Amino acid sequence: MKALMSVLVGAIFIAFSAQVSAESLCALIKDRSALSEYESGGPFSLEHFKLTKGRTDLREFLWRHWHGLVKGVAEAKVGTIDAGTVTALYIIRPDAKGKWGIDVAIDIPLQPPCTSFHADSIVRLPIAKPDEDYPSQTLGYWPADRLPKQLVPETDDRGSKFYQVQLVKGGKPVGDPI
Repeated sequence: MKALMSVLVGAIFIAFSAQVSAESLCALIKDRSALSEYESGGPFSLEHFKLTKGRTDLREFLWRHWHGLVKGVAEAKVGTIDAGTVTALYIIRPDAKGKWGIDVAIDIPLQPPCTSFHADSIVRLPIAKPDEDYPSQTLGYWPADRLPKQLVPETDDRGSKFYQVQLVKGGKPVGDPI
């Protein structure tokens, strides 16, 4: 009985410390009960070619939670040109080793219905023309495979109309800037 209990405890520990699978991340789009202790934000509405309050609120939510090490879950409804309205779920939390990151699940009305990825950090990118909706507020930068040299310093308290947030994995951008 003691051996069986040790095996069960070990199996439970391994299950909780394992990387979150894409299937379980995608399942959280429909049922967030496992995230009930997280601060919740959204749904935030993001349009393709114009700045919305949802976009600036999502930027602020992601930055504040990641930078402040506060567990959070945010839902965004993203209008696209060719894929309809996409649902994105951002989960800010530490992994089993205590390293903070952001898990992202994206539910697309086309095949595959859901994809996911993990970002290990987030940076803020300054916006040169904050009063210009398109392209300054809604498009990314080029080249998209590396971060620009100029970032908004962590201590800078400018409003979210003046920066985009970029998820980062291994020192490189992952996904589009928000």
